[in-house]
Amino acid sequence: MKKITTLLTSISLMVGASAQVVTDTIHTEPTYVNDNYYTLSNGNQFTVDRTNWDLAFASDGLGGQAVNIRINGGNGTELYVYSNDTSDWNTLDTTGFNWTQNQLFNPDEIWEIGAFDNMTLSGPFDVGWGEYNVTTHQILGSRLFILKLSNGTYRKIVIESLISGVYSFKYAELSGANHTAATLSKTNFSGKNFGYYSIINNTDIDRDPVSNSWDLLFTKYVTMIAPNTPYPVTGVLAHQDLRIAQVNNVSNVYTETHTGHSYDSLINVIGYDWKSFNMTTFQYDIEDSLVYFVQDKNNHIFRLVFTGFTGSTAGEYHLDREQITGVGIEETIENSNTILNVYPNPTSTNVTVTFNAITNNTYISLLDLTGKEVLNHQINTTKGLSQQNLDVTNLNKGVYFLRIISGNNLSTQKTIIK
Repeated sequence: MKKITTLLTSISLMVGASAQVVTDTIHTEPTYVNDNYYTLSNGNQFTVDRTNWDLAFASDGLGGQAVNIRINGGNGTELYVYSNDTSDWNTLDTTGFNWTQNQLFNPDEIWEIGAFDNMTLSGPFDVGWGEYNVTTHQILGSRLFILKLSNGTYRKIVIESLISGVYSFKYAELSGANHTAATLSKTNFSGKNFGYYSIINNTDIDRDPVSNSWDLLFTKYVTMIAPNTPYPVTGVLAHQDLRIAQVNNVSNVYTETHTGHSYDSLINVIGYDWKSFNMTTFQYDIEDSLVYFVQDKNNHIFRLVFTGFTGSTAGEYHLDREQITGVGIEETIENSNTILNVYPNPTSTNVTVTFNAITNNTYISLLDLTGKEVLNHQINTTKGLSQQNLDVTNLNKGVYFLRIISGNNLSTQKTIIK
């Protein structure tokens, strides 16, 4: 369904204290006005207004090199790329503009890509909204965008730079009125995945908990329910360091073992489709033969069984949670900087990946945005710097994820096929 399957070696069952099933109700309030950051180890819930921001700027919780910018699609914010030349700021004219073709979305598979960089890139130093300078290590804005805000008004916006951890950007009404220059510093959001900003209120917002304190986010977001068909959904997105196994068609969800399943690292493995709306009862049905096993940041494995969903009337999720191991997968695959370069990107024929091999065996795969593996190679490598050429001639145009597993190290990079 929505899987990137990682390579697993052996699995060990190391149970500590006797397991106990805990029943939790996660609250997002009527009409889903709140986000709820949920912690598996203790059931803690951190709720925050879901509607008070427009932009999310990557901070150091995603890694020091993260530069992506997301939009609040679940609240109705929309983004369009207008021009690859920021000097078009003063002459912006939407007459004849193709809104559908130029709309950009947050991928719901990974936090490290946002709407502002989810496009065909011009080269290895293009980050979407700007261009990285290898000499100064600064990113300077290279594109002009249009934002449609949740209140229905429009703004033109340029992310002007990211220098020494400070984003600088400007926005105005399409006519040029109410020009605003703003900055957002990563240091003000230390340890968090994002720093947030409200265009409507012209202010930055410190809203989410530190990155290492939560596991699951219960929220509203936009997903592609079919190719080129965006749709707002309510569901669950995972922390980037979690790995989750989705097991379908289980005869008893409370006795199913966690061993022998594929653990995936996409953030939308749980997602939204464990529930469905019943047009006869006008209530939500929950899949009763579905169980999730979640390996948290401390390598503990939890069983999750969803038991109810109230919809917008109360915004409540009901689930059973059970910690079933003290130590999880024996050889934990960790995020790393294994991939050093992917070029050309975008490409239409071949792509060469340069990477740091940890062992003599390396697994390289290419996955589409649904998590389907469309290409894979298991190659013999010499430890250290290596290169591999991939033929992508027969693949459809679009965004893919190049993933390398070498030893216990895992690395992912977005790749565009044009």
